[in-house]
Amino acid sequence: MEKLLDTGKVKSIGVSNFSIKTLEVLLPQCTIIPATNQVELHPCLPQFGLKEYCDSKGILLTAYSPFGQGNPLFFKDPDFIAVAENHKATVAQVAVSWAVQRGTVPIPKSANVERMKANITLIKLKPEEMQTINDIHKKPGMHRSLLAYHASDGTFFDWTYEQLGWPMSVGGFVTA
Repeated sequence: MEKLLDTGKVKSIGVSNFSIKTLEVLLPQCTIIPATNQVELHPCLPQFGLKEYCDSKGILLTAYSPFGQGNPLFFKDPDFIAVAENHKATVAQVAVSWAVQRGTVPIPKSANVERMKANITLIKLKPEEMQTINDIHKKPGMHRSLLAYHASDGTFFDWTYEQLGWPMSVGGFVTA
């Protein structure tokens, strides 16, 4: 990918779904640091450790799924809804604003014009509201993990969880 920069066909290069561990393998081999690491990132999977690591390396985190996947759990959370109501905003607007205020780049998807407009209307969240959202994933049943991606043999596209740097809990569940 680094060679593409010399062609002038691309302005920057990035990676996707890299953990701290996989970045630690990649970065010593790079002459150009990736501009971004595109990952699943939202209030139920906030990726705090990865964010801190990427910040320290000058890598911007891009949230390809700022609302979660499928049925976003936090869209029904009373505390999250209260923050949205306090700003006369949608839960989606709060999620996008939270992501931006953290210094990440959310890329929400919608085919609905009204939702598209709402998704680009940011609100300023208070520090205590940011903390409320930061803590959503700690509530029982709210933490999203990468468990959906596991294979019965304990691999992900032939990589072991250890190679990927995905932390495992007791019982073999991916916790990041």
